[in-house]
Amino acid sequence: MWYLCGVGSNIQPEDNLPAAIIDLVRQHGTLRVSSVIRTCPEGIDTPNEFLNALVIFYSDLDPQALKQELNNLEERLGRDRSNPLSSHADRTIDVDILEASPTGSFMGDKIKESYYRELFFGRHRQATASLTLQGQALGQSPATVYRNQRSSHEVVVEQSEQLEHDTIKPTFPG
Repeated sequence: MWYLCGVGSNIQPEDNLPAAIIDLVRQHGTLRVSSVIRTCPEGIDTPNEFLNALVIFYSDLDPQALKQELNNLEERLGRDRSNPLSSHADRTIDVDILEASPTGSFMGDKIKESYYRELFFGRHRQATASLTLQGQALGQSPATVYRNQRSSHEVVVEQSEQLEHDTIKPTFPG
């Protein structure tokens, strides 16, 4: 199943967003990552801005099992899910499944958050953020991120133009 997920952080987001992306690449292989945008918090009372991005990847897991894996990722990066108010608090990382598709084709019509819709359709007004992922630039434009077993870089970032029009291409050895 192909998944479209939203990823966000407002606690050390310049560190935690790349850490989450690396974790997802290690778990699922190739990711398509949107531009990274800076957004004001919605639904929580905090002055800390978020960095948000969309990611697309393939997983053999069903949505329920993937959600548990994503919750585990959040906990590894320091999110305290035991707090009953955690959904209304600052967070090191938040990863949500926005859509699932057996074909990898997404419509974007199930995306509730306006900033994720704008990212998906390429109409975001927020400033993009430049992040570093293992010494490589990420965030200014959509990118394919994958593991490369043949180079000295564990993770490779290839920037491109529009997330929804690019294909997800797997990395083949040799």
